[in-house]
Amino acid sequence: MHASSRRQTNCCRKPSTSGAKAPDLGNYAMSLTAALNTALMGLSTIQAQTGVTSGNIANAQNPNYTRKMVQLTTPAVGGDPMAAVVAAIVRAAAPNLLQDYYGATADYSRLSATTDQARQLAEALGIDDTGGGQTPLQSRLTSFEDAVKRLEATPEDTTLKALVVQRGQELAKEVNRLASQRTTLQSQTQDDIRTGLDTLGDATKAIAGLNAKIIGQKAAGMPTGDLEDLRDAEVAKIAGLVGVRTITAENGAMSIYTDAGVQLVGTTAQSFSYDSTTGTIRNTNGDNVTAGFSEGSLRASLDYLDGSAGALTSSDGNVGAMEKFFNQLNSMARNIADVVNAAYGSNLFNYTAGDAAATLAIDGAFTADPNTLDATRMGAVQQAMRNTTLTATQINPAGEPNGLSTANVNIFGLVSGVMAYHARQVSDNEAARDSAENLQANVEQKFRNLTGVNVDDELAQLTVLQNNYAALAQVMNAIREMFDEVISIGR
Repeated sequence: MHASSRRQTNCCRKPSTSGAKAPDLGNYAMSLTAALNTALMGLSTIQAQTGVTSGNIANAQNPNYTRKMVQLTTPAVGGDPMAAVVAAIVRAAAPNLLQDYYGATADYSRLSATTDQARQLAEALGIDDTGGGQTPLQSRLTSFEDAVKRLEATPEDTTLKALVVQRGQELAKEVNRLASQRTTLQSQTQDDIRTGLDTLGDATKAIAGLNAKIIGQKAAGMPTGDLEDLRDAEVAKIAGLVGVRTITAENGAMSIYTDAGVQLVGTTAQSFSYDSTTGTIRNTNGDNVTAGFSEGSLRASLDYLDGSAGALTSSDGNVGAMEKFFNQLNSMARNIADVVNAAYGSNLFNYTAGDAAATLAIDGAFTADPNTLDATRMGAVQQAMRNTTLTATQINPAGEPNGLSTANVNIFGLVSGVMAYHARQVSDNEAARDSAENLQANVEQKFRNLTGVNVDDELAQLTVLQNNYAALAQVMNAIREMFDEVISIGR
């Protein structure tokens, strides 16, 4: 009875499972969750890198764009490294080369302006239109001499007297036409200065505004590269006008000064005005900062208009160029009148000096009645025009310095010397400008090589990112399938 009861109890007992451990589904789920989070972080990082790379490719032809780069960091949780995440998005930078580029830009802009100004004077003289022949002034002087020689040969011909007067009037008219260019040339250059200062003011205001945005975004941990690109483009505009030095603070704000130390942008933007009466530039506070504009196209224009004693005695033909030009005209007109009148014995020409411009004219008695012209003096006049040599002091008087180094030539040689002077000025300026342009292009290319976008490299990087994205997507798919398995086991 007892034995039967024991057998019945033993046969109905469930087998023991104490020897096998049940799966810990909770730990599996936690591990899969960590893996999923890591994959998601990786996808987010790749998306950010893809966006930056795509932006680089899209802006490859933008001259004011610098390559953007993603800086990564690898966080750790419980001592275990996680997927790399974006630490910052920065732009490629080469600050020393950028400053060299600004300097090259200032030099090229100054020489480009001096070339245009030299051409302006040469074109006024008609040098570019000669085709190797005479300029209008040379032609008028030669025509006057020819008329004098013809009258000498046939003194009784009254029509030739009228021709001498006519040719003398044409010569004087050409001299006076050139002299009348002063107001036009001066006004054009003064307008160039005002326009340049307006551009400068607009750029400094834009930079001040960009400074504020950059400070705000930097403080918020947001990328500032695109804003910095825009700011650099504005700085480049200023560099062409005045030449610049830049200082960037920790908060991202940029202060800008001219090469000579005049502040353009600090906590606020400076504005500038030009006083054409005194030829000076003043800042917001009314300070005279003309000397602080030592480079760029504005310096070229200031030098061109400079009529000071120092400018007129400068060996640099671009300094005081306009005043030297009109002093050269005065020298030609005065010496033509002096030589002809001395040989004629009285005034055949009247030369009148003036602050604005000198004038030359045939004496009114001869314009009223050409027959009063003394034909017997024409031989002396013609001989004097060819044989009278002018001294350096006569050509370039101390009271009206004109930059000429010509001496011991007749009046034809003086006129030719003036033409050669301005042809040489154009040639020298063009050569200097071309050299400066090449230097600027070389520096810019070096800068672009370091900071610009190489489309092939970016496309290769984009391919790598796409492959990595696809691989992570597969990892996430595998994790999802493993989650499904865990869930089915736990049911």
